[in-house]
Amino acid sequence: MASVLVCVHPARGHVGPTKPIVEALLTAGHEVAVVTGARYRETFEKLGAEVKALPKEADFDETDLDGSIPGRAGKRGLKLARFELTHFVRAMPHQLSVIDERQADVVLCDPLMMAGLALVRRERRPRVLTLGFLPFMPPVPTGPPGRLRGVPLKALAPWVLGPAQRLAKDLLGEDPGMLFTDWPLHSDGVLQMTCPGFEYPRAGAPLHFIGPTTVSAASEHPLPPWWDDLDRSRPVVHVTQGTVANDDLGRLVEPAIAGLAGEDVLVVVTTCGTPLRPGPLPANVRVADFLPYDELLPRCAAMVTNGGYGGVNHALRYGVPLVVVGASEDKREVAARVTWSGAGIGRARATASPRLLRRAVRAVLDDPRYRNRARALAAEMAAGPSMDDVVKLVTAS
Repeated sequence: MASVLVCVHPARGHVGPTKPIVEALLTAGHEVAVVTGARYRETFEKLGAEVKALPKEADFDETDLDGSIPGRAGKRGLKLARFELTHFVRAMPHQLSVIDERQADVVLCDPLMMAGLALVRRERRPRVLTLGFLPFMPPVPTGPPGRLRGVPLKALAPWVLGPAQRLAKDLLGEDPGMLFTDWPLHSDGVLQMTCPGFEYPRAGAPLHFIGPTTVSAASEHPLPPWWDDLDRSRPVVHVTQGTVANDDLGRLVEPAIAGLAGEDVLVVVTTCGTPLRPGPLPANVRVADFLPYDELLPRCAAMVTNGGYGGVNHALRYGVPLVVVGASEDKREVAARVTWSGAGIGRARATASPRLLRRAVRAVLDDPRYRNRARALAAEMAAGPSMDDVVKLVTAS
């Protein structure tokens, strides 16, 4: 029996893919403790895991980020990115105060928990594995940042990452010897929740491609009254802005609704609790707060999304080609991977016009190369390790 400490941020997109791994470890008889925020204590306790709550300095409420993270309100774009990265680093000692209370054979660590940076630098430590539910960033260029538009976040490292890097040095008492965001490359391995065809080749920590792990069933999200409309009489296009960057549905969801209103498709929208603007909806649109992806995605011909890594890979699990328009958090990188992999059309931008979205969706539906590539990635995922294999990987001595 192994002792496993799982450290995960209190956010749906982080907890969702982590929960099945915790459940599998417990089912296999291993001892599991979870470090996370108060919002998800009950989620893991119901599985039978011991839960250690993050101190308030390191906790937050994903449904009220501005209210639960002092100083965040009013910031946008790259200023928000700089602030959030610095906030992640500032939480490091508070995370460590909980993590160091418990000895473990293995630590599974959220890549955005900067406690991982401190852990991988220790001479005597447990095995540290990274929960790979975010895309790996490309190497940081050494030259000037160049033009901002369309450039991945890490290409802006001196401007965006500099303050957080200096704070990491101060908190550690010495230069960390790496960019603070690169600590997963110095861990003992990354459980990357995709397949090789969706990630750039790279050197560093071993990448174990385990495929998407999130489960989204009807038991969690009940089916709406209009569910029978998904009878495959016309292509279903799912539209979502995910669970974080959905404060303004005018960036993607509402333009997609407008752009697809005259098309012979059924547009299925999830708003994740954010209301649409008042007014009548086109006849071909259906709306819900949340839907069970394991029921919805097998019925979809395409998905329009702002590029959450988990949602994109969940779609690829079912061979669904994508249109991705996103620029916040890691979404530029996800959009770039969608284009690079051939599984859809990616645009690293904050919003899109109805015309652009209509043309992109039509291209993805009409050109079989996108569908064929998405299905090839689905086959890669299906051939990947089982959850039993993942448990053995985690607990191997």
